[in-house]
Amino acid sequence: MSQAATSKVAMGAAVRQALRPGEDLAYGYVGAQELVVRHQSQGPTARPWASVSKLVTALAVHVAIEEASLQRSTPLGDQQLVVEDLLSHASGLPTGEVADASMSTPWQVRPICAPHERRIYSNLGYELLGYGIAQYCTMPFHQYAREAVLEPAGMTQASYPASVLATGPVTGAAFGLIGTIADLVSLVRVLCYPSLVTAGTLMAIRTPFASELVGVLPGYGRQDPNQWGLGPEIRGTKAPHWMGSAVSEQSYGHFGQSGSFLWIDPVQRFFAVFLGTKPFGAWAKNRWPVLNNAIVEELASS
Repeated sequence: MSQAATSKVAMGAAVRQALRPGEDLAYGYVGAQELVVRHQSQGPTARPWASVSKLVTALAVHVAIEEASLQRSTPLGDQQLVVEDLLSHASGLPTGEVADASMSTPWQVRPICAPHERRIYSNLGYELLGYGIAQYCTMPFHQYAREAVLEPAGMTQASYPASVLATGPVTGAAFGLIGTIADLVSLVRVLCYPSLVTAGTLMAIRTPFASELVGVLPGYGRQDPNQWGLGPEIRGTKAPHWMGSAVSEQSYGHFGQSGSFLWIDPVQRFFAVFLGTKPFGAWAKNRWPVLNNAIVEELASS
């Protein structure tokens, strides 16, 4: 896996003012062949990604599909919920919180509405995908994710810590990874260029699936529509939004309750990743849009 070129240009004043001590940030351009990183924090510390982990899970699922171990239409669990609906939070499964007992048996959980009735952000759905990987690829989810995504992507410090793997049957697929800012840059790379999966799969990942569905975006309330691809959230017309107002509607990515985010703008060809020092809350809702708007303005003016 090639390494991104790193620009020597200093971080802009507006971006710098929106950061706090200890926070890690990287941002730059999606070039024709490789990322060009304008700025990247040097902090080597691995921190929890929380739900940004779902992007790695989604890639693992798509690798399994391309290997023909799974199909987008493969039914999983007692309720026979299909892979593409689970990837896009269109299955009707409830959310499922970290400490819920149901997270240990997601295959048994009944949907609270029919598939494609509304978009319900579901940790349970991603845990069920983790079990699907284990079933159809005949190895534990965390092992498959490491071999299919983390290692070939060059995400050398990203891992599922023992504290996650020790929690009984929970796979970690919904929110289990920790990693560095450099690992997040590597994740951007494999979401932009066809190395792990084909260009067609990358386009499917970031294309709205069941695009008309209404639903609640965690932390931001009801969205109409609440667009999602086969893994990442799609920015669309949501407002206010954590990506800010300066990215295109086609921008896609994910944020995590640990205070982390990743977004890619395929129109302006910009990206940004962030690892914070405290859980998502009012501070992030207020500051992330300011930060991301400053990033886009800086990149657009260079």
